[in-house]
Amino acid sequence: MKKEVYWDQVKRLAKKKGITQVSLAKACNVPISTFKGWINKNYFPTVIDGYIIAVELGVTVEYLVTGKERPGKREINNIRRMLQRVDKKLEDIP
Repeated sequence: MKKEVYWDQVKRLAKKKGITQVSLAKACNVPISTFKGWINKNYFPTVIDGYIIAVELGVTVEYLVTGKERPGKREINNIRRMLQRVDKKLEDIP
């Protein structure tokens, strides 16, 4: 995967979730200038910083790098949503 694709993923998800580069830099405990340097120079962050970025964006590192979810993740999320609906319906039963 090209590094610019990684950062395009990060920027797209951050925008979608309303997360700023400043907050991502703070989460990684680096100055914003360092964070922007990573993006502008297409540097991959360290493994730990990559993990922190993924956690902040609510995705896996694998997703940021490949653009693909882990096999089965979609199914797990669908099951979680169904269980939440069932739980809500159970709450409504007198």
